[in-house]
Amino acid sequence: MIESQYTANIGKRLPPEIMRSWKINDNFAGGVPDAFYRHRKGVRPLWVEYKFLKALPKRATTIIKPNLSLQQLLWLQESVEAKELAAVVIGCESLKHKRQVCGVVLTDPEEWVNGITAEQFAERSKTLNYDAIAMFITNTTKIGVLANNLL
Repeated sequence: MIESQYTANIGKRLPPEIMRSWKINDNFAGGVPDAFYRHRKGVRPLWVEYKFLKALPKRATTIIKPNLSLQQLLWLQESVEAKELAAVVIGCESLKHKRQVCGVVLTDPEEWVNGITAEQFAERSKTLNYDAIAMFITNTTKIGVLANNLL
């Protein structure tokens, strides 16, 4: 599996009230996140940058840091400063729940820069499969808040 398949599998599970962009690839404005989501009756839209891992590192203390370019990091940080919603989703092919690939949702800009440990990744991703991440996107865009209780 590759990142685009992971992203597509989440997208397939979004309800029709979520308007979403296709995978954004802008040759003129570097750093644009991979996806933009807006709930038709929601409060605020959401920018998401997707990343993908084949497997977690063997050591629990190894730091997993999203491989964000300087432009991507700048876009995401400016989005937060502008009171927009932004997140980084990292899928991991070797982690599954109900036969779906799991991942983590990083909503804290500190985690975008510094990463989280492999142990934290494994713990936080236990049930965050395609269905759960699609539900997070739906609920977040509807209520307009990046809340950890939505994960």
